Parts: sequence; C-alpha cells; structure tokens
Amino acid sequence: MFRFLLGRKLAWEFVKANWDQLDRLFPKQGLRHMCGGVVGFVPPELEQDVRAFFTSRKIDLGGKTLNQYLEQLRVAVSFRQRERHAIYNALVSAIWS
Repeated sequence: MFRFLLGRKLAWEFVKANWDQLDRLFPKQGLRHMCGGVVGFVPPELEQDVRAFFTSRKIDLGGKTLNQYLEQLRVAVSFRQRERHAIYNALVSAIWS
C-alpha cells in the first residue's frame, strides 16, 4: 500500500497504530520489506512523521537497513523540494507546446 499515492497515508497510519502486533506476527524480513516503502513518503510532513515514529521505538530491521531507508527518504524529499518547480514547468511546457 505504501507504493500507491492515494493509500500511502492510510497505510502508514495503520502501520503506526498496529506496529507492536505486526512486529510480533511477521519475521524481520517481512518488516524490512514493509518499511522499505517509506522511501516514497516525499512530503516533508510525512518524512518528519516517519523519523519521529522510528526514533521513538527501538526497531531492528537488521544491520543498517533502517538508516539506509531514512537516508533514501531524506534524498527523495530534498530532490522533490529542490526540483518540483522545474519539473512542473517542464511538464506544463510540454503539454502546452
């Protein structure tokens, strides 16, 4: 669900609300795969929420996995903030030319 734009926020709210149960039910490999979806949460407010959630808990996804996901998220958010106007202008220009 994290990959679908319209369901992303709802899925994230579900994961946060049910994390303890998910952690008990699924193996670390499944949690690792599930958490990998957070790299698509490019609105800055979602990034802040993701970071707050993971820092408030002691979550072990194995090795540096979580840190790598959070770094990828930071890069994606930065890219979106830096390039969004240029991308928008290029798309508008392509549509109207």
